[in-house]
Amino acid sequence: MTGADDGIVEGPAYMGDARHVLLTVQLAGAPAAPATGFVYDGPQVIAIKTDGTVFSNGDAWKCITCGVPAQNRRDANPAATNEHGRRVPQGATWLSLDHPQAFPGDTKMIAGTNVIDCGTYKLTDDRCTPERIHIYPIRWNATADGSGPGGSMRELRLNPDGQHLMWSHMNATGPDIDQHGLIGKIRFNPAPRSGLPLAPRYELDDVWVLTNAALPDFAPFRENPGKPGYLIHNPPKGAIGEARGWTRDGRNAVGMGMPESGNVDMFITSLQSGMSHRLTSAPGYADPILMSPDDKWFVVLDNRTVDRHMYYGAMKGIPPLTDELTRMVMLSARYGYRNGMRRFFQPILIDRWGDRGDYRGQQLNAGNGAPGSPSDPNWNARADPAWSPDGTNVVYWQAMVTSPDCGAANPLPCPASREPGGRRTRLMMAHLPERSLLALGRKVEPVKISVPWGIRYRAGDPMPKRYPSAPAGKFKMEGWKGGTAQVEIRKTANGRISFVSAKYSGFTDDGTHIINGTESAELLMQDRHPRIVWHSDLRASGAQSGTKKTSEPGGFTISPLGEPLEGDLVTTIGATTYEKPAPGT
Repeated sequence: MTGADDGIVEGPAYMGDARHVLLTVQLAGAPAAPATGFVYDGPQVIAIKTDGTVFSNGDAWKCITCGVPAQNRRDANPAATNEHGRRVPQGATWLSLDHPQAFPGDTKMIAGTNVIDCGTYKLTDDRCTPERIHIYPIRWNATADGSGPGGSMRELRLNPDGQHLMWSHMNATGPDIDQHGLIGKIRFNPAPRSGLPLAPRYELDDVWVLTNAALPDFAPFRENPGKPGYLIHNPPKGAIGEARGWTRDGRNAVGMGMPESGNVDMFITSLQSGMSHRLTSAPGYADPILMSPDDKWFVVLDNRTVDRHMYYGAMKGIPPLTDELTRMVMLSARYGYRNGMRRFFQPILIDRWGDRGDYRGQQLNAGNGAPGSPSDPNWNARADPAWSPDGTNVVYWQAMVTSPDCGAANPLPCPASREPGGRRTRLMMAHLPERSLLALGRKVEPVKISVPWGIRYRAGDPMPKRYPSAPAGKFKMEGWKGGTAQVEIRKTANGRISFVSAKYSGFTDDGTHIINGTESAELLMQDRHPRIVWHSDLRASGAQSGTKKTSEPGGFTISPLGEPLEGDLVTTIGATTYEKPAPGT
């Protein structure tokens, strides 16, 4: 396995027997063909034993995809880039293999946009040899006449029933990029008559887009039809964002939403009603998540253990109004939930009711932060976490901060890895010793899945345009539990929001976090470059006491990608002051 920070590509996932974990790794150092071992090269899916036993060759791991004959993988979907955005080396025949997930029965798995199938043998069986494996592409038909290679798919998630699939699709919307979650029923077609490749492949039927483009109560904000001049902040519905998977009963979707200013949180959304139940509410950014096998717990990778996002997200109870322009500060490549390739995630175990009151779950790898330890802050969790089917273990992987995100001109020195071979990625297991074993072999019965609030997708349809996020005009907005906000929204001729302002007076949505003061954001052209100028002078009382202020008179200027350019934004909660992280850290 390469010692670089892409030694692990993406994953992991438990197999149904609770004794093997699937992981996509990047192998390096193999000799050139035809020398023995030449097949151990590039991204491959391996199975790792977790019960202390070994395979028949004496190793605790088996490479499932290494050495699959060319004719058995000829039409599989290739990888243009790896999950870290790095281009595949010229001439390499690497396949799309990220996020491996076993089907029920463990004889086949999804990896990337392919299905790896070993027929009647389990993938971990000695009899599942490379010659018996076939790698088939997954194709989502996105053209009316069935032509072409199919639509682009990312972040695939297999339903526990083994018959339905969830994925995300990015599409350009003028100057911006949108992303929709979709679901469909996966079906093997041994002899397709149209579309590419004309070879045995898996296809998707009964496709739904998990977006509501018609009903105003699915938009974050809407004008009150019964009270002209009043703006309504809707409770979250259809909170999918980047689709993150399924509840373990296979009946609901798990995704991302933005219920409060400066915060991205996780939700369970009913596929029948579209109602969304919020799971996380600690300030910051939550993303990779998996429910436990019995849906009573979940593990989420979250950056609540660090303060780098608190300068914009620490004050609770602010509706996400100015975020219509400023939300990219959370996704900034250097100042948000990450710094380049470094993600500031840690695994957090939370019960099914989610964050509430003083309950914030527990950090699975909490410790003293000693170098090389599970809690070493230079090692950060990466997607995805995975539960063992018996509910007693959670696995996830970590990557160590690596140049250029440390070292050289960067003020953060690069740490030395203490892992074998100096590796900078590692697979971690958290054992939950007090948990009772859940029964294995639990079957999720397939049912016909429909999404009445979503959009039935027909091949060739464009991706839907979301219901306008907020109307233009001047409005009064009442808090759910009290107070008001005077709101102004301006839009350009093409309907893009260019200005948002709010003046809060005793505003509260939950009755405990009370907001007063003003905040605004405006999209401007400065020296022929688009810039967002942010002004904030907010005061919090009640459950929190503090301020959120920008440097004046110029305010806080960021790029459309969320990179701070001029000025400052500082949030003080109680006796703690939060400022933006130093460049490079």
